[in-house]
Amino acid sequence: MHHRRFEYLRANIGKEDRARQLAERDGIQEGLVCIFSIVESCRTFSLRFSANRRFLRPASRKCLHFYYYFMDRDFGLIHVRIQSWFPMQIQVYLNGHEWLARKLSAHDVPYSKLDNVLVSVGDMPRAQKFADQFHRLKWPKILNRYARLVNPQMQDILHSFQYYWVTTQSEYSTDVLFKSRQDLCELYPQLLSHSTLCFGAKEVMNFLGRKLRGNVQGEIVSELSSFVCRRTGGSRIKHRVKENWLKMYDKAGLVLRVETVINNPEEFRVRKRVTRKGKRGIEWLTCAREWHGYFAIARSR
Repeated sequence: MHHRRFEYLRANIGKEDRARQLAERDGIQEGLVCIFSIVESCRTFSLRFSANRRFLRPASRKCLHFYYYFMDRDFGLIHVRIQSWFPMQIQVYLNGHEWLARKLSAHDVPYSKLDNVLVSVGDMPRAQKFADQFHRLKWPKILNRYARLVNPQMQDILHSFQYYWVTTQSEYSTDVLFKSRQDLCELYPQLLSHSTLCFGAKEVMNFLGRKLRGNVQGEIVSELSSFVCRRTGGSRIKHRVKENWLKMYDKAGLVLRVETVINNPEEFRVRKRVTRKGKRGIEWLTCAREWHGYFAIARSR
């Protein structure tokens, strides 16, 4: 119906780059760009038997996954990943920096963008006001629309159900834009030195909402490394606790970026209302991943 490219992948490739090339080649401004399929690990169920009783148990298997790439009017290029086995878990990935850039364009605010960073903005207070609106978007409505596009069962036997959405991976970046490259060049080595020499395991744990205790399992690592991107080279400091980390690096020589990356929200606890034996109360609970659906975001500030 859409007459778009479908490709089965025997090995993982740069799917986003491939999709972006196809969108540029075919001049796609909105709608489906392409679909990739690949066999990957999934969370599903297995049927078990015990004492003449059958029951379902969570299981980890491999199955075919479909990556739908769409060009969204507000978010730019996004992808929706769905597994082909029940419970048809969905992942939606979108980029808040691209959303902000399109928001500025829609309101005639001049800006310059290099890769995934804004290196100049004509009206900074207005841009910050737009960025603050990101988390207040009507996310269930936005995400359910794409779930219906990729899961045909929602038009059939699951028509009365909706996905339950949680954030399972997020990248939150605070960008400090300097007026000149010289100013950032002079300050940045001092910040790297301070964060390397003065931040130990206790501080790193505090950054990620944890306390350093003797029974902590897993690695707590601070590392300083050099990197080379497509246009510039530089240094980066990274503080990591297991799968979650904070990192600081410069972008395009004008922007100091501090980024929080959460790959495993189960490491955090939140206060929630619960009912135990008929009594309601508030407890600290683990941020457990949900089965039904999730989305990953990259947000700018």
